Amino acid sequence: MGGKVRVTTVFLARAGDVVGRHIAVLEFDDDPTLNELIEEIGRRISPRFYKGVREGRLVFAVFVNGKPVDEPNYKLKNGDRVVFTTPEMGG
Repeated sequence: MGGKVRVTTVFLARAGDVVGRHIAVLEFDDDPTLNELIEEIGRRISPRFYKGVREGRLVFAVFVNGKPVDEPNYKLKNGDRVVFTTPEMGG
């Protein structure tokens, strides 16, 4: 493959509170899955975010380039923008 894969990650609402920042650009050697992105966030930025998501205590709506994604094995591409935000609550 050629070059690094850069993914811009945005943390809104509660996600930003947990992570302690609102934006991060992460680089990978190959196209990562959404799950690999979450693991990398845990390694580089916020173990609390990773652990909370993995244990199901933190639930976020995830959007890739503006479209909702809920598949952990979704393949991300260079230049993708991934947004984690608090899910909409009805009622």
